[in-house]
Amino acid sequence: MANPEALAMLRIARRDLKAAQVLQDNAIDEAIWGFQIQQAVEKALKAWLFHPGEDPPLIHNLTALLERIDRAGAAAQDFRYDADPEPMGLDRSHWLRCAEQLVDHVSSFVR
Repeated sequence: MANPEALAMLRIARRDLKAAQVLQDNAIDEAIWGFQIQQAVEKALKAWLFHPGEDPPLIHNLTALLERIDRAGAAAQDFRYDADPEPMGLDRSHWLRCAEQLVDHVSSFVR
């Protein structure tokens, strides 16, 4: 039986990913779109950690979550609290595909 916390995080990751898909239009401020991608990735990584019984830390730092996954055996930046972030010129299609692939990957073993 799947870990209920992992399933819950995965549902939230899918919800955030859907929001990022809807907001992909370049007319939407990059910081708003980037926040949604960050949230989708964060929740997918936490689902990954919950799956084997790890207790993910209450953080938003994607790098720290990835390091925790690596330590458990199983290059992101968090700027969500910057009031007026400098545009990074993100390739939204690329990052959306990466987030989709991560959510799909975690979905393959969290069931």
